[in-house]
Amino acid sequence: MLARFIAVALTAVLCSQTAAARAPASPARGRALFTGGEPLTGRVRDHGANLPPAVVVCQGCHRTGSAGETTPRPAPDLERGLLLQARVRRGGPPSAYNRAAFCKLLRTGIDPAYVLVAREMPIFELDDAQCESLWQFLVADGGTR
Repeated sequence: MLARFIAVALTAVLCSQTAAARAPASPARGRALFTGGEPLTGRVRDHGANLPPAVVVCQGCHRTGSAGETTPRPAPDLERGLLLQARVRRGGPPSAYNRAAFCKLLRTGIDPAYVLVAREMPIFELDDAQCESLWQFLVADGGTR
């Protein structure tokens, strides 16, 4: 009886994780990922252990185009213009983000100008739908939320 209960519980856990991994890309999912409503997995570059999910919430360091928010943040505000307009980044050549460059940054820490971002920026383990969702959220509506 206990073995059957354990098997059912494990199946439920695996199915819920698989369903989350298969969730389609959408700006709403991107908002949940950005705000911590859907947890992300990330670690400090060159470290093997993942950080606690509460530490790798995007809005802990970044702001979006939210009007009136005055809380200082240690990382740049993420808004449509910052991502899509070509600009000089950390001494590199002018570059702009597209979805592929954005996802590469999140997964490797390398920006579109092939410059490593600050070590404090986690390296994320994202599936394609999660990355697409974050991208859609950040570039939708001119970066305002």
